[in-house]
Amino acid sequence: MIRRSLFVVFMWTILFLPVAYGENPNNSISVTATDFHFTPNTWTIASGQAIALSFTNNGVQEHEWVLLKQGTEVTLPFNDDDEEKVLWEMETGPGATKVGIFSAPPQSGTYTIVCGKPRHIERGMTATLIVR
Repeated sequence: MIRRSLFVVFMWTILFLPVAYGENPNNSISVTATDFHFTPNTWTIASGQAIALSFTNNGVQEHEWVLLKQGTEVTLPFNDDDEEKVLWEMETGPGATKVGIFSAPPQSGTYTIVCGKPRHIERGMTATLIVR
């Protein structure tokens, strides 16, 4: 019970406190995965911040939201050789929503997001994360 209470306080702080004080509200992003798209497919966040990701899967297959290191590209098909290129990832099953927290990269720039499931990148399941 104490862990759950601490988690709720932590999430409230991450999600709502910056907005209350007029800071950049992009400390949280939401994405919906379908077969085979991310909606939206572009996000802008502040560098070095804790970012809450709400990831909903409205598809019939499992999907991943994989943040790649800046300037890297995956080999097709995405496999274990690409794991060293990953900064952070989250997976969710059909009909599910998950929330996770990751640290935004400290380096400003454009980062690629992919779904690491077999043949999903080839079907266009990619997106862009802009870090400022």
